Amino acid sequence: MKRSTLIGFVSLGVALAIAPLTLPRPVAARSTSAPAQPALESRANQVIALSSTGLAQHLRRTGAKMYGTYWCGHCAEQKALFGAAFRFINYIECAEDGRNARPDLCRRANIQGYPTWEIGGRKYPGTQSLAELARLSGYRGR
Repeated sequence: MKRSTLIGFVSLGVALAIAPLTLPRPVAARSTSAPAQPALESRANQVIALSSTGLAQHLRRTGAKMYGTYWCGHCAEQKALFGAAFRFINYIECAEDGRNARPDLCRRANIQGYPTWEIGGRKYPGTQSLAELARLSGYRGR
């Protein structure tokens, strides 16, 4: 057997041996009839439920705002992360010709790019994951 073939078999064997150690473990199914929700790992490595609707409602309650424009691709990505729950987000349209446009608020807030989140008086530019928005806003689930 050629040395390169032997090295290939050994490499494959090592890869197969460590694959179960590196692949994510499935989350245990809930016994309720509610649909499964994605999980968010907290700083203490405890898994909590992360509902896009719950997070969106929390962001609204805490006064968080998302500044964006209708023509911005990253804004569309951000909206898609929430899905139907985006209706709860306090969204401020910055484009002059956008629906319910409030470019005056965008100028007053000195928004430089889209999307930009304002959470707790601080600005966070760019598309943010739901987990990151939860962390930034102190969302603990449900």
